[in-house]
Amino acid sequence: MKISVIVAAYNIESYIEKCLESIIVQTYKDLEIIVVNDGSTDNTLHLISNFSKIDSRIVVIDKANGGLSSARNAGLEIASGEYIGFVDGDDYIHEEMYQKLLLLSQETQSDIAVCGHIRKYSNREVFSNSKKIIHYSSEEALSELISSKKIHDYAWDKLYKKKLFENIRYPIGKMYEDVFTTYKLFIKAKKVVYIDEPLYYYIQRDGSILRKGFSEKQFHQLEALEEMKRFLIENRIYHYEENLDARILNVKCRMLFDISAGNAIKNTTKHKDTAKFLIKTIRAKSIKDLFNKRVSLFSKIMMILSLHGYWTVQMTMRLYPVKTLIERRVGLR
Repeated sequence: MKISVIVAAYNIESYIEKCLESIIVQTYKDLEIIVVNDGSTDNTLHLISNFSKIDSRIVVIDKANGGLSSARNAGLEIASGEYIGFVDGDDYIHEEMYQKLLLLSQETQSDIAVCGHIRKYSNREVFSNSKKIIHYSSEEALSELISSKKIHDYAWDKLYKKKLFENIRYPIGKMYEDVFTTYKLFIKAKKVVYIDEPLYYYIQRDGSILRKGFSEKQFHQLEALEEMKRFLIENRIYHYEENLDARILNVKCRMLFDISAGNAIKNTTKHKDTAKFLIKTIRAKSIKDLFNKRVSLFSKIMMILSLHGYWTVQMTMRLYPVKTLIERRVGLR
């Protein structure tokens, strides 16, 4: 069974070699490695071309810059494998990742196999490694995806049967393209299997959103979740509504935190109107959400801080112990 591994690459000359090396040395050898150079202006294309000369499995697509979705879609158009995997060009993978995921998929007759990942910061690593294997029906897997606890929307920690991508592509020009897309693949999947073993290394380069700064494009995540909600309702799939509403609330609280904590770190007042808008929508939720187990403890804290308006949230983020903790968490201390 051939696996087509699609690698999106844009201006990552410091990372692409480690990424491709980790794919080339996979213990499962029947790979088609499609590397899409998405209009890089640095040395990325040259490095990719060098790798293609030493490994005949590498296919290079050189295209004008169009974003991550455009790059993945370009790879999907030419993929010839029975299975599809994605690796972002600034990340890398464990040498047994695809062998383990393929074996799991075949043994359980699952259309999607999912593994854990290591979130690598400059000063720490975050991961789980119980090696527990969980089998999901289509409905169970979609519920888990929506709740976003064990299984997340990421494209790259999964191995998919290629047939799932018939008539499905990633949306051009959107951030959180995975949130717009992954649930559609899960709805088509009859079975999903998950192993709690970190086989994908997710590199947090250039810091978190707190260091890069909040972008209004983060609203694309809410747009994707609202689109998901409409899709489920239109298809008369109602029993995920409470989970999805809780996730939307969690995302709004996280966005409010990103703005407020980022402003505290940088001593600015950017996106103040956006923060006030988020607070208004958060405060509109019922008090019962404070007792909803689907709403995270983090979100409940942000909800309580929001009760008295933006000034309370911002003042809390500027408190020295809170600000110091935030800076340590994103590697600034």
